[in-house]
Amino acid sequence: MMKKWADYLISEVSYDSENLISVATRHQDTAKGITKGQPIDRLTIASDIKNGLFYITIYSGRDSWKRGHKIHAFSIDGSPYIRIDKNKVTLDFLGDLPLSSFVKSLSIQELESKSEPVEPEKEEATPEQLNRLEQLEKQIQELESKSEPVEPEPPSSPRGSLPKESAEELPQELDLAPEPVEPEKEEATPEQLSQVNDLQQQIDDLENVLSHQNFPYSQSEEEATPEQLSKVKELEKEIEKLESVDIEREIIQTLRKQDKKLGAIENKLNHPDISEIKTSKTISQEVYCVKCKTKRIIKNPEETIMKNGRSAIKGSCSVCECKVFRIVKMKK
Repeated sequence: MMKKWADYLISEVSYDSENLISVATRHQDTAKGITKGQPIDRLTIASDIKNGLFYITIYSGRDSWKRGHKIHAFSIDGSPYIRIDKNKVTLDFLGDLPLSSFVKSLSIQELESKSEPVEPEKEEATPEQLNRLEQLEKQIQELESKSEPVEPEPPSSPRGSLPKESAEELPQELDLAPEPVEPEKEEATPEQLSQVNDLQQQIDDLENVLSHQNFPYSQSEEEATPEQLSKVKELEKEIEKLESVDIEREIIQTLRKQDKKLGAIENKLNHPDISEIKTSKTISQEVYCVKCKTKRIIKNPEETIMKNGRSAIKGSCSVCECKVFRIVKMKK
């Protein structure tokens, strides 16, 4: 068994105007012999060589093939080039191989296609155009026979034409541009309207709670409860989602009004009116218990003064007996 010359063999090649391989004829060296040539491009050859496949050139003899040179591949500025020598230039070179037969067949087909003249298709007149032409000829004859010219009817089709003998000019039909159609405004969906109504109802409920709520003195130095703040944040998130949707301006304006109302409610929660605050003596003192994790009544409250001079109340929880402590707002 004879040893293989290479994985692939190149017998013919064609170059483009930049002296780069446009197409080459590739064979395969098998146990049964050299296969029939197939067309291949330069990028495939360069990729195969970089992946470890072995290429050489071959020359056709009378009854056999002759071995040529090994083919090398390299890159310059990211572009691959293929040569049988080791000169690294921006040109492909595979020796004195003959012109590829595939290029010859393509060039012959192109020449044959160019040699056959193609006659342009003549557009035949439609029956409507012929009838219209006859009508125009009759109208011209009537105008010539009468002393007073009568204006003929305007042509029904802009393709109609007058004979050269006519001196009358018939009005041409103008291609009127269609009137611009205003885009339909996107209406709010029932789900969005119901969501707006729910938000409005929630705002009304909060306003009613604030109007009937008595603020004890212990809330004067405290912020809004976590539940109220979380509810306000949820409402703000829902408003932001609705504002991000491109709907009618009325819905967006309504959401902005609701946002202002929510801001006023949050302001009331954070800064309650002093007139609504009752004295600390008439109301039982409450403080947040760390162990119970909720507000409890102070047991045995005692007033004390901190190092910074602020007043405070200390005592014990009325439920778990845990020590509790609360800072009292400074009096003006």
